[in-house]
Amino acid sequence: MIQNAVILSTGDEITTGKVVDTNANYLADKLAEIGIDLVAVLTVGDVPDRLEWAWRTAIARGDVVISTGGIGPTADDLTTETIARVARVKLRRDEAAVEHMTRLFASIGRPMPENNLKQADFPEGATIIQNPLGTAPGFRMPVTLGGHTAHLIVLPGVPREMKPMMENTVIPWIAANRGTDKVYAVKIFQTFGMSESALDEAVAGLIKPEEAKVSFRASFPQISLKIRVEGAPGEVDRKLAELSHRVREKISQFVYAEGDTSM
Repeated sequence: MIQNAVILSTGDEITTGKVVDTNANYLADKLAEIGIDLVAVLTVGDVPDRLEWAWRTAIARGDVVISTGGIGPTADDLTTETIARVARVKLRRDEAAVEHMTRLFASIGRPMPENNLKQADFPEGATIIQNPLGTAPGFRMPVTLGGHTAHLIVLPGVPREMKPMMENTVIPWIAANRGTDKVYAVKIFQTFGMSESALDEAVAGLIKPEEAKVSFRASFPQISLKIRVEGAPGEVDRKLAELSHRVREKISQFVYAEGDTSM
């Protein structure tokens, strides 16, 4: 049963500050939408012993560990080898993945470098997650350390490749393995013209903690207000509509959009 998660982001470009880790932010939002408690976000560079430490730490604390990055063709892409070492299994080459990569390179009229074959190697016991938009397939596999089993989900670091894989394959799989029939529904109000504290004060008392979870996100110049409802199928939509109506009546003059729309 999957109840909580750890996000693991890898790459020297993140730890040196040259790239902002937007993947972790996106993954955290997606997990929250289906009721998965996020235990921690770990960020680690491309150093073998640090990667192994990060994976062992994540496995010990999460029912599921989702990683992005480190599955490219170059020498500093070490995620797959690290997982195989931690799980004490060998790597195997998947011929279907080789064929997919070969077709991708042929479609753009370029020869495939030999080192791309590395992306077709997976730890024994892994289930491949197809990547229609790139050469690096993802994979998932259970790993048990110290009596605790975590499901590892490995995805590419390129957002345009990772996001469809997460939404089309990973989220449905996690939702199906949560071990409960409860579902979640979310409404997001995008506001302008109020500070975060003023918005919090305006809606205080409108929604009881047992009815829904209310959260805020400040991203100047807008403030997002999110309502997340948990319940039985068929019930959550009615409940969310009722609670959203309460909030909308209170702050309608400051709401410029709903959903993920930005200014």
